[in-house]
Amino acid sequence: MKNLDQIKGQQAVVRHLENALSDGKISQAYLITGEEGMGKKTIARAFAAALLCEDRKQGSYLSCGRCRSCHQIETDNHPDLKVIAHEKPQIISVDEIRSQVVSDVDIRPYQNGRKVYIIPDAQLMNEQAQNALLKTLEEPPDYAVIILLSTNENMMLSTIRSRCIRLPLSPLPEETIKEALRTDYHIPDYRADQIVRFARGNLGKSVEMAQEDDFLNDLHKAGEMMSQVVRRPSYEWSEYIELLTEDKSRYDFYLGLFIDYYRDILLLKAGGDPRRLMFFDEEDTIREEAGGYGFPGLLECEQALFLAQKRLKENVKPELVFFELFQALSDNYER
Repeated sequence: MKNLDQIKGQQAVVRHLENALSDGKISQAYLITGEEGMGKKTIARAFAAALLCEDRKQGSYLSCGRCRSCHQIETDNHPDLKVIAHEKPQIISVDEIRSQVVSDVDIRPYQNGRKVYIIPDAQLMNEQAQNALLKTLEEPPDYAVIILLSTNENMMLSTIRSRCIRLPLSPLPEETIKEALRTDYHIPDYRADQIVRFARGNLGKSVEMAQEDDFLNDLHKAGEMMSQVVRRPSYEWSEYIELLTEDKSRYDFYLGLFIDYYRDILLLKAGGDPRRLMFFDEEDTIREEAGGYGFPGLLECEQALFLAQKRLKENVKPELVFFELFQALSDNYER
């Protein structure tokens, strides 16, 4: 379990929470926002550990790591730390919020005067669930601290957001991610340099990539796929679509790589520095493709890629989404 002073980057958010702990001015609701993998849960748990620590010194923002409370948090067994769970992957229901927060919050703390609720994926609460939570946020007990974690705060009611201290996470500098990969995960420099280009400031994603033996292979597959789609007739796309749709958890990964690939094409088309290429091993192929697109066509391709991301999140049939994406990419390629 990390302490707040061990969090990589995110100085503004960490400093706010450290000051709140040091000064004893704890708000009753926080909203930590940022894409998946940026450390929302790590920060929330570190803050909760400090709040619930039985031996934290006055004026300190660090949990001791030794007391009963710290050991309970380490083993996910603290009676006053509630991490909200939900059965369905794409929704947090009103019943789940009522049973795990609204009803529970009236029960006083068991141990040290605080109860902390962490709600991961808070954007998945349906409107009924958000309205149920809103009543608790309007009049919370003095001992309750509610921490909402969200990848998309725009999916949440403005009345919910207005009652929370908003703490947005920022992409980390490349050097911070490289250093973490080298020192914490023992990733060699050459691989860290390649991974960090695709992490977009997201340490969690970079670690996931580093630990995937097939990452570099998948990277090559994505580049090859993009170069071949516009050169092959549509009836030959089936093998690519089959590969892309065999694992739902990889949709965003591949689409992110496709977006990077087309940004590389746009970079060379505009006469940019090749050293800034994400797919730097594919420079010759990308340069050739840059000659096959006009600027309006490249912008159409980028819009088609973002539309594909949106439609997949809306549960449109993935085979159809990828086919129509390939069609748009091919239609805008001036052979």
